[in-house]
Amino acid sequence: ELIPTKMSPNTVFNGASEVIRNNSVVTRQYGEKLKFYGKDHGGHREGRRNFIEHTEYTDPEDGSKRTRVRFNMEGQFSEAFCFAEVSSDMPSGEYVYVLVQDKRTGRVITVIDNRAALTAKRLSGGNQETANAMQQLLGGGSRSS
Repeated sequence: ELIPTKMSPNTVFNGASEVIRNNSVVTRQYGEKLKFYGKDHGGHREGRRNFIEHTEYTDPEDGSKRTRVRFNMEGQFSEAFCFAEVSSDMPSGEYVYVLVQDKRTGRVITVIDNRAALTAKRLSGGNQETANAMQQLLGGGSRSS
């Protein structure tokens, strides 16, 4: 990856890490000092954990290109898996979702979830008023902080 784009795994990792770091629910649960890292790759040796697990695919419902990443977070009080997804149809810096799942309990903190808003937009056929009504019905577009 020579030129990072909004869809590149490292760009998604960096942006999502910052969003998570600024979320008060997360910092209350895991502490202020958060460390984010990718997956160990290299067998038995201790070392670099900067490989970001990712999947790139085309959404079958709206045809947008998507990048989904999974990475780790370590706080003072616990550890978690983090999941984030971006869509080519969304502005740079916006996410389909950002989730944090505690490694011990499995409890999920939803930091950002725009899945219902994207569904509402697709179902409304581009009409903003209809999209807003659908979003209210679907209960989407939430961001916790």
